Amino acid sequence: MRLTRLLHLSRNRRPVRRFRDHLVEPEVVEAVLEAARYASSAREAQPWRFVVVQEALARHRIAAAAFNHPHVMTAPVVVACCARIHSHVSGTGRPSFAMDLAAATQTMMLAAADLGVQSSWVYGFREGNVREILGVPEHVPIVALFCLGYHDGLAELPERLPREEVIAWDRWRTPVRAAE
Repeated sequence: MRLTRLLHLSRNRRPVRRFRDHLVEPEVVEAVLEAARYASSAREAQPWRFVVVQEALARHRIAAAAFNHPHVMTAPVVVACCARIHSHVSGTGRPSFAMDLAAATQTMMLAAADLGVQSSWVYGFREGNVREILGVPEHVPIVALFCLGYHDGLAELPERLPREEVIAWDRWRTPVRAAE
């Protein structure tokens, strides 16, 4: 089987340690956001709203709300990934917006990689502080912060778990581990 470009991008994505102090071209930012618009969502509701932050002071305030995470502190573009609350609830009783936003964020990450730009996403932050900085209404969840830029150091390619530990066919199977 031929290795597709998408699989190549997924397999070779290396975590960003820091971003360079270099602006991301507006057409690149637009292309990444355009890709997110076409991500899958439950019932194609497209519940996302993205707040793109490039202004330095706002980015620094957001970084403080994200516990000074190096990705957020150094990213020239930070996108707050917000969700409209809607009535789509799965059979498990879970609302779909978190999964929908995860799909849109992963789509942005792959689009960025395809355009030669690095990205990361962070979901550990003080939501109330970010909400205040960006003026996001109280009823709109902020699901993640998506950071975009050119890397200033990449981590090693993370080792992946063996296939037999993450994939089961037809039924759940507990992996057999060698005795230690």
